[in-house]
Amino acid sequence: MNLDVNFEYIILSIALGAIFGLENEYRMQKGVKIFMGFRTSIFIALLGDLFAVFYGIFTYIPILIVGFAVMITFSTAIYLEKSIKTKNPGATTYISSMILFLAGLLVGLGYYEYAIVITILITAISFYKREFLYFINSIQKSEMIAAINLLIIAFVILPLLPNTYMGPYNFFNPFQFWLLLALVGTVFFLQYAILRVSKSGLLLSTIVGSLITGTTITFALISLGNKFRRLGKSVVYNIVSAANIPMVLIQALLVIYIVTLSSSIVYYMLPVVSVSMIGFLILFLIGKKHINTHAERPDNPFPLVKTLEFAAVFFVVISVSRIIATVAPNLLIVDMFLSALANIVGATFALGTLYMGHQLSASYTAMLMGVSVFAAIIEKGFIGLISKDKYTRKAVFGYSTVVGLAVLVTLFIQYHGI
Repeated sequence: MNLDVNFEYIILSIALGAIFGLENEYRMQKGVKIFMGFRTSIFIALLGDLFAVFYGIFTYIPILIVGFAVMITFSTAIYLEKSIKTKNPGATTYISSMILFLAGLLVGLGYYEYAIVITILITAISFYKREFLYFINSIQKSEMIAAINLLIIAFVILPLLPNTYMGPYNFFNPFQFWLLLALVGTVFFLQYAILRVSKSGLLLSTIVGSLITGTTITFALISLGNKFRRLGKSVVYNIVSAANIPMVLIQALLVIYIVTLSSSIVYYMLPVVSVSMIGFLILFLIGKKHINTHAERPDNPFPLVKTLEFAAVFFVVISVSRIIATVAPNLLIVDMFLSALANIVGATFALGTLYMGHQLSASYTAMLMGVSVFAAIIEKGFIGLISKDKYTRKAVFGYSTVVGLAVLVTLFIQYHGI
């Protein structure tokens, strides 16, 4: 039985070496000087598997040390030959050979899942080396600074902050505020990146941003429209349709189902979802010739001041919601309305938790979700009022109000039998 397993591992090692070797052979055919072709790659992977077999037989750690010493000697010889002949001191081949040896070793030790992932990754990195270098050379200093600042905010400062509520009515949570800052900054950076890559990526940036937070992408669109006035109609139709469609389908309907796994809630939500989606699709058809236009990317990938302003607005709304929930806990409908103004996903998770705790019925949960959808829709209309463009202010507020009232009427009819 063990022999069969070892034989399968040998075949897998050969396959992994062949995958990497084929990629090298392909590049060699294109004129790239590589000193680790098809047969050499298979040999290296098999060598790693062989030392794993020896370790399995003798269970002696120095065997693995000897294996790496042999591989280092072999890779160094390849590296020196390559450097002398090509006059290129790059160590890509050296490192690749060591990683491929490690993949073969992992296969022999039974960790073949990791070996497969590692081999595929190094193959892809080797194949796309030129594209990676082109991309790196195209990065501007401001973009690099923005990316580093965002990483510091999200992965250095955020984990250090206490995730506890403090102050009167426990209204302030340092971790929650900084998380909002990181989220808003991510949406701004994402919009910049999409507009940088795509010549007409306004629609795509809106949809992708709305999957995270429709409110933030609305702020970002208004900011873009204020800078480039000619985008007035594009901003309007992206806010009222493209930003709301993912919000209704993903942030409300899908998230509540994932949290609760209740088809009953989805059933009760269908009237509100249907009415809102019909309204947004009509607006999408009206403005489809404007919605995906060419848009210049913003000057700053990560506008820190604007990010702080928008995060502060979100946080104030959430804090007010918490205070109301503490002072008047019976006003759950008001709490959900205010919560959805800042983040409908947060409201959805809160409702899902209450439903799973048997504190709410399916129909009442769906009704409160409808109120949250209504709040998130009309909120975009009020955000539109900060636009410097008169047409944008009137159109965004008007369209959002009409669709929002349609949702509100639907809720009233559904839950009052009128």
